[in-house]
Amino acid sequence: MPKIKLLCALCCFVPVLQAQDMPQKAEPIQVTILSEITSKGQKVNGIALEYESNILSGSDLTQLYQVQTSLDNKDKESRSVLKAYVNNQAAIAPQAQAGKFIVIELDTKDTNADLYSLKTANDKPMKFRAKDKNGNIITTEKLQAVRIPQFYDDRLVYHIKQTGYLKLSNGKTLDKTEVSQSAVKNKVKTPLIDNFSEGNVHLNVADNRMNYRLYIPQNKNKKTYPLTVFLHGSGQVGSDNIAHLLSSKGAVATLQYEEGFVLAPQYSSVFDPFDDVNKGQTGGIHWQTDNRQQLVLKIIDETLVAHPNIDTNRIYLIGLSRGSEGALNLLLKRPHFFAGALLLSGREAYTLEWMDGNATKDNLMPLKDLPLWFFHSKEDKVSPVQGSRINYQILHKELKAPNVKYTEFTTEQPGDNGIVNNNAHNTWDAVFNSPEVMTWLLQQKRTEKQK
Repeated sequence: MPKIKLLCALCCFVPVLQAQDMPQKAEPIQVTILSEITSKGQKVNGIALEYESNILSGSDLTQLYQVQTSLDNKDKESRSVLKAYVNNQAAIAPQAQAGKFIVIELDTKDTNADLYSLKTANDKPMKFRAKDKNGNIITTEKLQAVRIPQFYDDRLVYHIKQTGYLKLSNGKTLDKTEVSQSAVKNKVKTPLIDNFSEGNVHLNVADNRMNYRLYIPQNKNKKTYPLTVFLHGSGQVGSDNIAHLLSSKGAVATLQYEEGFVLAPQYSSVFDPFDDVNKGQTGGIHWQTDNRQQLVLKIIDETLVAHPNIDTNRIYLIGLSRGSEGALNLLLKRPHFFAGALLLSGREAYTLEWMDGNATKDNLMPLKDLPLWFFHSKEDKVSPVQGSRINYQILHKELKAPNVKYTEFTTEQPGDNGIVNNNAHNTWDAVFNSPEVMTWLLQQKRTEKQK
């Protein structure tokens, strides 16, 4: 009898074990779309799934997930899954961490990795002042196209399929499932960029204003932090106050290596309506006008007052293309204020519209002791390399400036020198991804000789 009772007990117990191990439907899974700023703009580089409890195993779950996108309810397109692993937060990590999140890393080279399309504006030539070969002022036509991000938002949907079972640390086995999430802004997470706040300043009248973005260090303490001012190029002109953060890594370039403050102003039109040559003013385009330079300096000054933990001996300038020209103008405006600058694919100092040939030993003398690093590609057709060569020639050879550097690239195809865009004007791919350059800039400090 005892053996019969034991056998009956075992028979009754087996179904209970089987029932506990049966796959079950997961509770609602929260989805976060992860993105980053790449050399080709903002791209979705991952998906984070938040499950109901910690996942048991998960340093390599790559085969368990498939990711597709659909835009405007059209056919689904696959994303390339690079790896999938457990993490303790909705963020990409160097290695798996115990937690209830599954992070699925995606290839940013996928053609469907974008969060927006680019609308082209200013697509017709505009008239500008220039000089002919004899130095006479003439009128020339140039295209100054602007590319404005048009976010897909809920038109873009991510579909994530869990193709197999998933074991939780509480013993529960989750069944296969599929979830979807539209790319609305509150469901997209972009490190660093999400922490930029919006602001604007004006001079004299409310309409004469400039938008900007400000990054404030997240771990504020009693230490001081550097301030980087980033000036965009002509392609990011606008009033959206976001295009200049997304088109390149310029705004986050220093943040990749050190926490600090970053200011990224944006102007709204090629010509400055508040510094108009037709009204008897000096005029100019992009960052050239005195009015816009004063607006940028006001943004900087107000930021310094609001944040006394900025190290005033470590204020840096980074400018690309027309932004390089703008940075050079600010340096000449306040030669003893900045600690150093990176000047990428810019023009000769004191260029006005397309009227160049104005840089001299005398008017560049104030920059003699300032750490500057110029960059240019010799094949540049947008902003000819001659501008950077002239600036460097005057500073280095004529003024014997001890802290001026110049790097010239030879660019024939995408990938040369780390420049992935097919554009010889683009030197910023290489610079913003260079630990050598960015750490050099962050090592610069304003000395007593520079004050």
